[in-house]
Amino acid sequence: MFGTVRTLWALMVVFGHLFWLSDFGRFAVFGFYTLSGYLMTYVMHNSYGYNASGRKRFALNRFLRLYPPYWFACLISFVLLLVFATQMPRGGFSTIALPNNMLSVFGNITMVFAHWIPHSITPRLSPAAWALTVELFFYVAICLGISKTFKRTIIWLSLSLLFIGFSYAANLYWHARYFSIPAGSLPFSIGALIYFIVKLEKIPQGLQCLLTRPALILISMVSISAIVAWLIPQGINPALVELMFYLNMLVSALLVLSLAMGNSISNKISKGFDKFVGDFSYPIYLLHYQVSMLASVLLLGEVSKFKDAFNLGALVLVCLGLIAISLLVIKCIDEPVEKIRNAIRHNTNKPSPSTKATLN
Repeated sequence: MFGTVRTLWALMVVFGHLFWLSDFGRFAVFGFYTLSGYLMTYVMHNSYGYNASGRKRFALNRFLRLYPPYWFACLISFVLLLVFATQMPRGGFSTIALPNNMLSVFGNITMVFAHWIPHSITPRLSPAAWALTVELFFYVAICLGISKTFKRTIIWLSLSLLFIGFSYAANLYWHARYFSIPAGSLPFSIGALIYFIVKLEKIPQGLQCLLTRPALILISMVSISAIVAWLIPQGINPALVELMFYLNMLVSALLVLSLAMGNSISNKISKGFDKFVGDFSYPIYLLHYQVSMLASVLLLGEVSKFKDAFNLGALVLVCLGLIAISLLVIKCIDEPVEKIRNAIRHNTNKPSPSTKATLN
């Protein structure tokens, strides 16, 4: 059931970036991180192992999953820049611009935006790619063994909490607790911990009843996100916003835990359909700005965000455009590459006890 949830989180990001509920997507990003922490720890333990061969196969598989669709998204942005370059800044898309030096070229090719707050680096041909820099950092950390054992994961989680505490003590702006690489450490470490909670059957007794109802957890997560995002422009206390943000992160973690335990959001959603829906999440995330630009030209006659011009027509056109371009990515890029990924994933047996991580 992870696929449906991934795409829902991607759509929350789309709605927050493009339409009037600006902070809606903020609550989804840490859900992505938590799920990634769980899944990457899971595959390192169960598919690859921690020997040199396993690490190489993990790295190659991640490369093939992330980069071909990303480069396609950058290509689309490049074409749009050639056509609409003068309209980008005034249309609210100033982040999308041609790289102006070698470091910028490197960042836009590799998704490695070299700053502890990657969001601060511009231009970005795929604006949401700052979060992929955070993802890549923790993919490397997990590959190197930061979540190889339960004890390491607890230490990692503790250090993550220390950073959050330090950020408040040092009076850092909330950007440091959201956009930065260290900020991503907390949800990633929670996701890794979820792997061990399920593996060791350390599920708290008091949560077991709730965890059998992932649909209820999902509704709670979306509701908290929507209500707080709506209240932010009304002047809600920033401290309360941050409190609700971390509460929502924990609700997202409960959702990941529930699904990792094998619970289903709905028995009407088959595994095949869940995977089909989940395949849309990454292209939606990479390409929603580009699709919105094209939709605004068709509806408004110029490149513009729909923040102040939200209507049903804009929503439908953006959604249809995202479905169409995502299908193109899935059929022409993801599916051919997936055959290579499967070959890499299965070219050796599962990790042997000597190379597989222990639970100590």
